[in-house]
Amino acid sequence: MPIYEWRCDGHGHVFEVLTSSGAANRQRQCPSCGANSKRVISTFAIHSGATIPTSSERAAAADVDVTKLNLPSFARPCAMDDYSATRLAAHKIGRGAEFEDKMAVREQVRAARGEPAPKPIAVKPGHSHKSHAKRPPQQS
Repeated sequence: MPIYEWRCDGHGHVFEVLTSSGAANRQRQCPSCGANSKRVISTFAIHSGATIPTSSERAAAADVDVTKLNLPSFARPCAMDDYSATRLAAHKIGRGAEFEDKMAVREQVRAARGEPAPKPIAVKPGHSHKSHAKRPPQQS
């Protein structure tokens, strides 16, 4: 059975339903608000390595505050501060401009209140960089 997508007329919620093709043309009620919904054409792909987010994943990502994103530790370069990691995470999901705009507004509000600029936090690497140094060739 295929997965079909609907968008509610009331608030624009997008939801998916696994249903038979015969039942796909029936009208659905939005599970969030109960409004009538229309079926929309959904994206599909033959999986060949890259993942394509579903409408549910896209909707969930849109609800996340872009200034609160976290970058996984394995993807975070040594000594990267939290601000830079959040900024990188926002740009990686295509919401970098939104992050920049929100941070600029916060800076304007801070300046209008006469508050001092925050001091940068010194970040210490979590491991020694000696392990990255070239080792001399071993003698036999």
